[in-house]
Amino acid sequence: MSEERIKRITSPPPMQQMIVQSEEHEENEENTSVSILQVDSTDFRISTLNGRPENEPTVAVNPNNPSSIIAASHAYTLANGFPQFGVYRSTNGGASFTTSFLPVPVGFRNTSDPIIDADLNNRWLLAGIAVQPVSDTVDRASIIVYRSVDDGATFSNAINVSGIDNNFFDDKEYLAFDKTLTSPFQGNAYISYTRFTNDAAATSQILLQRSEDGGSTWMAPVAISAAIGGAPFVQGSNVQVGPNGEVYVAWIEGDFTNATFRIRRSDDEGVNFGPTVNVSPIVRVPFTLTAEVPEWAFRVPTFAFLGVDTSECFGSANFARVYAVWQAYGTSNAHILLSFSDDGGANWSPPTRVDNSPEDTQNFFPFVSVSPCSGTVTVIYYTNRESTTLLDVFLAVSIDGGVNFTNTRITDVSFNPNADPTFGNPSTFIGDYIYSAFIPPALPEPEKLISVWTDTRSNNSQDIFGNISDLERIPTIVCSGNITQNNDPGVCGAIVNYPNPTVSTSCPGVTFSCSPPSGSLFPVGTTIVNCTASDICGGSAECSFMVTVNDVEPPTIICSGNITQDNDPGVCGAVVNFPPPNINDNCPGATFVCTPASGSLFPIGTTLVTCLATDTSGNTAECSFTVTVNDVEVPVIDCPEDITLFNDPGTNGAIVNFPDPIVSDNCPNVTALCTPASGSFFPPGNTTVTCIATDAAGNTSTCSFNVRVIVDPCRFFSGRCSRRR
Repeated sequence: MSEERIKRITSPPPMQQMIVQSEEHEENEENTSVSILQVDSTDFRISTLNGRPENEPTVAVNPNNPSSIIAASHAYTLANGFPQFGVYRSTNGGASFTTSFLPVPVGFRNTSDPIIDADLNNRWLLAGIAVQPVSDTVDRASIIVYRSVDDGATFSNAINVSGIDNNFFDDKEYLAFDKTLTSPFQGNAYISYTRFTNDAAATSQILLQRSEDGGSTWMAPVAISAAIGGAPFVQGSNVQVGPNGEVYVAWIEGDFTNATFRIRRSDDEGVNFGPTVNVSPIVRVPFTLTAEVPEWAFRVPTFAFLGVDTSECFGSANFARVYAVWQAYGTSNAHILLSFSDDGGANWSPPTRVDNSPEDTQNFFPFVSVSPCSGTVTVIYYTNRESTTLLDVFLAVSIDGGVNFTNTRITDVSFNPNADPTFGNPSTFIGDYIYSAFIPPALPEPEKLISVWTDTRSNNSQDIFGNISDLERIPTIVCSGNITQNNDPGVCGAIVNYPNPTVSTSCPGVTFSCSPPSGSLFPVGTTIVNCTASDICGGSAECSFMVTVNDVEPPTIICSGNITQDNDPGVCGAVVNFPPPNINDNCPGATFVCTPASGSLFPIGTTLVTCLATDTSGNTAECSFTVTVNDVEVPVIDCPEDITLFNDPGTNGAIVNFPDPIVSDNCPNVTALCTPASGSFFPPGNTTVTCIATDAAGNTSTCSFNVRVIVDPCRFFSGRCSRRR
């Protein structure tokens, strides 16, 4: 690999005086919400230059003061068109920023590749490289830091970290403070970088340097990789510190097509390192993505990015997990991959996709941040998923240790990478990376993430834009299924004990409440139980289910005793009014119906009265009693008039036929019997006929009349006698 090719990858080009017609921005807004985490954010411009590019932003937050945020960039402000560092400081949590510029150290032409970080002692370091031409074709570069001990209000002059040597081009450094309270090396600062040589061997090597005094002085470089001549080469290193002071250094090693993500770990503050571990092979993203998007010509270097879960506020289930993130081209499109290790980097999970963009989109320049408070994992990246030729920044968030990600657009509008004429049209450079940092939560305010990137929406110029995303955790809560239960005996309801809902959250301290609570008396019918989960981060979620209590208890009904009553006068029965039955039920509202009803006309005899009680749930019970109506009314009988007649001829008497007596009664079926009966032979003289009327109830009444038979001798002798006058 030629020196010229290496330099083109590792250092930004000077500003070119070219003016081209910019393309219009395409706006495409999207609101995205997820079930367990809500991202709420708005873009804002950080840089303040007009018409001069600023790119390759970095950002950090004072872990002791969430209001103190500092970003930095390549700011192309120098008269010769080269960059120095622009510094953007906020003391109000990102609401506003002030701008300053750090001078290029004496003996160098420009600075490049800013990386910033803060420790637990209000100290800040802004690292980068300082570049100086050695000849028309060769530059040398040194690693430098600017130091602040007053929370970023002022920075010192540049401190040379790696020394000055015309044979070295030290490039693409990465800076990390040890800011873990549990670390024995808390306060150390580490810088990893690639050293390219300007000699015929053209070697590349990953080195690490350490400071134990907040960046004032630096130890000699420690070799992380071997020095490799030509191609393959090493580049794009990253250094991170674990919860116990472990120092992880990762890098990409390979040629321009195939490479390997590699890592080493030190447990003694970077003095000695363990073996090199291969995280994953990589099909490197091409130098440009012109083949996929012909309108693009900017370079797309593939670097290694690391994150470590050092969560101290709430802790997480994945504490001490190490995350490796990179871009890859294995599908002939650029996508973001992640792998993680739970044993200090010795073994790694199979790579998984972070972005959920369509397959034929380009997703690149990832940057991973792991919350030092909760362990939430975030990855920001550029993507053209909204518009083929325009770019957006998306934020991927995982609260389950990098297993699942929710991807959300955080740019308000898409931007045109070719809009700034400085680097040609199409543009050959938009910076080599973007950056993000967590803002510690001020409970109950949610945890926040500040992301920074290069954007061209303002004045067709490369500017630094930012976004502060509220990462509001929404706990998950799963209620039990619907419950059906019978009423408790004698109660219009039931004591229902239901299982607690299942709750989970990425923020510990989750509690739940349900209304009505378990163990409450639930009335007969259906009651909705609402359960709410909330955590100490201010998130909440709800679920509900139904409790149905069935009333299966029938009412009780007690009828009055049997009733006996005389008939009403002249009526073959009686109107009977009886007391209502005594009704009791576990629930109000029970009713009854008696058949026949009270006040009905009951016939003579015994009638069964049945009373049916029915409650509001349809449960029934019945009782019965008898109503007996006695017929005590005697019938009325009217006998015929007395009868006088002569004897029958030739007989000493007469057969007498008389009409039936006239009878009536309150009930039908009354009978009459006369003695002697009509048609009987009546002797001479007077005979009393007695008639008895008897009704169906056995009531009787009598009447009588006389039958007088006169004997006529002549009739007796059949007329053979003569009558004397």
